[in-house]
Amino acid sequence: MQLVLDTHGLIVKVRNRSFYVIGKEARRLIGPERLTSIAVTADCIFSTAALRLAIERHIPVYLLGNTGQMEGKLWSPHFVGLASLRRAQALWLELGEPGPWVVRIASAKTRRQLELLEQVDASGEYRETIGKLLVRFDEHAEAPEVTDDMLRQTLFGLEGTAARQYWQAIADAVPADWRFEGRTRRPAQDPFNAALNYLYGMLYPAVEHAVFAAGLDPYMGILHAEEYDRPALAYDLIEPFRPWVDALLLELCRSGRLEIGHFEPRDGGWWAGKAAKAVLIPRFNDFLLGEWPGENGVTDSVRNHLTAFAGALADDIRNWYEQYQQSKT
Repeated sequence: MQLVLDTHGLIVKVRNRSFYVIGKEARRLIGPERLTSIAVTADCIFSTAALRLAIERHIPVYLLGNTGQMEGKLWSPHFVGLASLRRAQALWLELGEPGPWVVRIASAKTRRQLELLEQVDASGEYRETIGKLLVRFDEHAEAPEVTDDMLRQTLFGLEGTAARQYWQAIADAVPADWRFEGRTRRPAQDPFNAALNYLYGMLYPAVEHAVFAAGLDPYMGILHAEEYDRPALAYDLIEPFRPWVDALLLELCRSGRLEIGHFEPRDGGWWAGKAAKAVLIPRFNDFLLGEWPGENGVTDSVRNHLTAFAGALADDIRNWYEQYQQSKT
């Protein structure tokens, strides 16, 4: 599970080789074997011993901002894969064939958007439009004259068209007081987007964790351009899993578990308040452990799907690199 420190003034120490969390009203002793990560969303005090324990047990510590976006991280220097795989990854991006993965990421995201719309788009209007775009994804992928760069640009354009249709359908499906006008990010311009930004922000560390576990370099992207201090590959691999988070938020809004009053208007936007985080954080942790059907029809936890997706990319890179090495001998 993920330990979330969301209360100001918490103190984290070590007692009996476990994390000892001290608050004003309660104290908890948590064994490191129970944790997959620690997320810090409020000002608190971490002892050096607690940080060392996290490092020793390969438990990443994430610092999250007001939107849920990761601002920093701490983990073991050994929490990486073999250097040979990272070299192979760099060569694969330059000399290999990342095009099929560009298509796989984009089409997986769009297919899952369609799956969600099957539940909310009664008329089928939006599904029909997005379904046609999905066919065009495949057509461009199979065209022999299309380069990887051309493919990226084309898919970004098609995805933008699909996104407009998709978000209009979602906006029509939420209760009236949750209605919104398209996607807005920093800052969100409505409570729905504020909640979505916060959930996506918590998903990023889980994806980056899967990338590291696969031994890949998260800063060498396929779809997104490499930027200084930006895990571009994590930004790529998160895409197919966004629709599952969208479904999670839609369920929270329609069930009434999440309320408009849980959000705060300030600084020219909307932000998740403490009451919103009290709903979103535990529900997101349950979501990571919840079971969803994957690309191959196998039902597994979201966390395992993330691991498998990153692992499949690593396997493809290894296989390509072996063939590349053989071709040079």
